Amino acid sequence: MADKKNEILEEQRRAREEFLELKKMQHGEIEAPPKPSEVALVPKTPKEKWDNFWFQYKWYVVAITATVVVLSVLIAQCVSRPKYDFEAVYFTYTPVLDEQTEKVSDYLKKYGEDVNGDGEVKIQVINCSFSDKGNVQYKNTMLTKLQSLIAGDEKALIYITDSESYKYLEGISDSTSIFEGEPLAFGEDFYKSTETENFGALPEGLQVSCRRVSDTVLESKKNIKPLYNAAKNLIEKLSDLN
Repeated sequence: MADKKNEILEEQRRAREEFLELKKMQHGEIEAPPKPSEVALVPKTPKEKWDNFWFQYKWYVVAITATVVVLSVLIAQCVSRPKYDFEAVYFTYTPVLDEQTEKVSDYLKKYGEDVNGDGEVKIQVINCSFSDKGNVQYKNTMLTKLQSLIAGDEKALIYITDSESYKYLEGISDSTSIFEGEPLAFGEDFYKSTETENFGALPEGLQVSCRRVSDTVLESKKNIKPLYNAAKNLIEKLSDLN
């Protein structure tokens, strides 16, 4: 009973002290303690610290991570992308598939030069072929693609055409031809080498030309001279086969 009585007296004492303290705060004699909501909770455990960090900076972490991923993909694509020595534009009114133009690329590589000095000849054949009587939207897409190549792609100096598509290209300029000299007709070796198992031989009547550089926007392009010389040499080698 004595212990119980002592506990009651102790509770009464604390209550009186708290009451007196409250009165003093009300009269401004002592400063009131901060509210519980104003007391900073300092994280102590590793989990609490991580939770606090994630709560405050999660969107920064997400944004930075997304940026790093995008940059990594772009860099990987740039590194793995083939660096072509030069390009050949395949433009005819008889559509062909990329599998067929890949065969053309393999054929031209045998007579091309390593312009960029990486120890390997790489020629990209850009397929701009379409049926003149086919889908109008697709035709316009291919013509837009073709015009962008003509307008300023310094690597696109070799053009493979048929008679009709060649006339179209010659009609682009009212004053001078966009090509140098007359087109060279491909020989029998070309058709044999570019024949595919699925689609057979390419349409006959194909010819190759070199884009004129002098007095064009291409003339001011950096490194245009080695590209032009390589394109001219390729056509000369093809000419020696006939």
